[in-house]
Amino acid sequence: MPASNSGRSITGLGLLRLTVGLVVVAVCFLWLLPAFASYGDVVEQLRPATSRLGFGGSVLLAVVVLANLASPSLSQLAALPGLTPGRAVWADWSTTTVTNVIPGGSALSIGLIWAMYRSFGLARAAIARSIVVTGVGDILVKLGTPLPALLWLWTQRPVSGALAQAAVLAAALFAGAVTLLAVVVSGPATAARLGRLLNRLPVAGRGWPARLEELRVDTVSLIGSRGLALAAATVAGHANLYLLLVLCLRAVGVERTTLGWAPILAAFAFGRLVTALPITPGGLGVMEVGLTGALSAVGSAPSAALVAGVLLFRAVSFALPLPLGAVGLLAWNLRRPSVGLRPGSS
Repeated sequence: MPASNSGRSITGLGLLRLTVGLVVVAVCFLWLLPAFASYGDVVEQLRPATSRLGFGGSVLLAVVVLANLASPSLSQLAALPGLTPGRAVWADWSTTTVTNVIPGGSALSIGLIWAMYRSFGLARAAIARSIVVTGVGDILVKLGTPLPALLWLWTQRPVSGALAQAAVLAAALFAGAVTLLAVVVSGPATAARLGRLLNRLPVAGRGWPARLEELRVDTVSLIGSRGLALAAATVAGHANLYLLLVLCLRAVGVERTTLGWAPILAAFAFGRLVTALPITPGGLGVMEVGLTGALSAVGSAPSAALVAGVLLFRAVSFALPLPLGAVGLLAWNLRRPSVGLRPGSS
């Protein structure tokens, strides 16, 4: 009976999350985004996009789009010895599709990437370490970007309002996260306390102090040997996404005189913060509205061009990986029995 009640509770929570997500997406695309510009004007702005960039700009946009499909896997390659580039991209596309389609997909994608890496014959400890390190690195970049972006913008024009408040909050969270990270990796005491706490939870199992201490030691070792490569890969992925946004805005006619590099970076950083809480899969709807609003606040470009640029950006960064990930998931499920675990992997 308790198991049945628990199952109904989980099902009810999932249904509630799905309902809330659908409502938020509908409100964003049917009410909030059209408040900036009508979809008819947006379509007119999109039609001559490639001609505005010219041949060289179109080639650059294509290169950046392709790089965006591969760049998220660079941090996993740096964090997980033994992982090949092809399998890193394969796993990244598959988990991105789960994250961007299924409500609560971020948590499910962690389980999926664990299963895929295990099927590739990688050890449990190395997988756990890579998931923790890349996840923390991604969060630190998101929290660490708004304040420098706003300071860059401040050198060109006065800054106030929601963007300034968000940048200060992000900087405070970044400082807190760095401090907490330093405490966790500095010695075994914190890992032992957290492990004893987890041991008291009925669903967590036993042996957590030893596991967390092993994870801490392995993480420190990884940062010592591959920290620079990991940091460079993580920053490169975010920088490529920012460049993609810039090119998409230029493609729809947003000139540098109305929206320069610094304002776009500030809006980009704010948009990433808005989607920190996974209200909808992949921030669908929330990202489009938040990013458009931020761009409107920091520049003087026409609203139709801003909406068109944001939608183009989301089409190539959010929607494009979905069919690739679906194919990847299908291929993994078909080939999983033949991939298997290498003898001696743990």
